[in-house]
Amino acid sequence: MPDAEPGSDRAAGRYAGAVDAALDRLADVGFEFGPDFAMHAPMAAEALVALDYPDVVPSWIELNLQRRRSYAPPPPMEPIPDGDPLARRAALGDYRRVTDWVAYFDRRLAERPWRDVVVEWWPVLLDGAFAAFTHGLIRTAHAVRMLRTAPEPSPLQLAELARGLAYWAARFTPVRGPGAGAGEIPVTLATRVPVERVGAALSELTVVNAGLYAEFAPRPPVPAVHTVTAPAAVRLVLPILPDELWPPTYAAAEALAAQVWAVSRGFSGQGAPLPEGDPPAVDALVEDAVEIGEEHAIKLAEACRREFALRPDPRYLAAAQTLNVNCRHGGGL
Repeated sequence: MPDAEPGSDRAAGRYAGAVDAALDRLADVGFEFGPDFAMHAPMAAEALVALDYPDVVPSWIELNLQRRRSYAPPPPMEPIPDGDPLARRAALGDYRRVTDWVAYFDRRLAERPWRDVVVEWWPVLLDGAFAAFTHGLIRTAHAVRMLRTAPEPSPLQLAELARGLAYWAARFTPVRGPGAGAGEIPVTLATRVPVERVGAALSELTVVNAGLYAEFAPRPPVPAVHTVTAPAAVRLVLPILPDELWPPTYAAAEALAAQVWAVSRGFSGQGAPLPEGDPPAVDALVEDAVEIGEEHAIKLAEACRREFALRPDPRYLAAAQTLNVNCRHGGGL
């Protein structure tokens, strides 16, 4: 798997400039809005740039910030210590410490290469990857793609990685294995595949979940999309991880999808019916999602386009179409 998104140095420079402009505008935005919903603006803005819609990003951000008024994060409590693993472990899952976690990861990223920090913390955070309904992982993955794609890491990109990791740590929520009942099952007990099969297994996982999403079209339509977007986000990080972390990372992706479906089964409504016939082409679906402007529609379209490029299967197109249609019928958050 390549270590950067395809494209010329000039394209990478344009990407980095557009991403940095978005991050600069979002620097003071909090992590959450409403009843503990994750702020999606940094993730969706990066997805828009990756979809080659950088000119849309500034106006999209302004509209999104009007719709989603973020809460200010809690004030600092006490520094997360560098040399006390037990104290760090105790601070996991405590959202009151999110600002302390930001300062901790800012410090770590100033001291060490960003890849080393991600590799160090990835197995620690992986067991808590249901954090904020998978958004700690997803936000971190988008930040990793920024840093992999840009010619040089920028301070804004490093700060976004720190915020993604910090949010994940502060909302750390253990993952249950597939089919788990009461209690938590470590992701290491979920399905394990050999490292050489992880890429194909991820494709199978995302395409099956895309097909299920299109078939059931649950309402509200947003929660179940994370059965696709969370495993697809994992793929963005794999290139910087050592081989030994690939199988447990796939296991976590599979467990996350199962856990999202388990929660989504609590919603019994059926979404708007799809038009008859085959779904539109991928570029048309992306254009429709961008026009709709709903953050999950943008992120799902980007994930489905990326996964479709690896495995051209119409179930990805049907999933993106399902969310687009339901957003146009008043779905979403």
